[in-house]
Amino acid sequence: MLVGRSIVVVAADQGLRRSVAFALEVEGYPTESYDTVQKAEASSREALCTILDDEMLKSELLAATQLLKDIGRRAILLVDGLSALQPRADYAILTKPFTGADLLGMINSQTEAAK
Repeated sequence: MLVGRSIVVVAADQGLRRSVAFALEVEGYPTESYDTVQKAEASSREALCTILDDEMLKSELLAATQLLKDIGRRAILLVDGLSALQPRADYAILTKPFTGADLLGMINSQTEAAK
């Protein structure tokens, strides 16, 4: 883990935000949670990575799309199995439901890539 850099969690669903943040904090990752993309933008620029729920693409399409473009490989998009999104090279996709191990594996891969 890179000390001093947090993981930003962006989801409209409070339960999802809390669950993801809790799973990461138990493993020693500092987190910041937001319910809108606009609130998360500044923190996402400095974060180790940003985890964005795909529901944000429905409620804040332009802001969410721009955020994914801006932070690229430091983004993880959480999608449901019904999502029509195609895998992208510039950000990672994690399908819901996922396990803590799945999430941590993806975070660890991004941490290694950031070194």
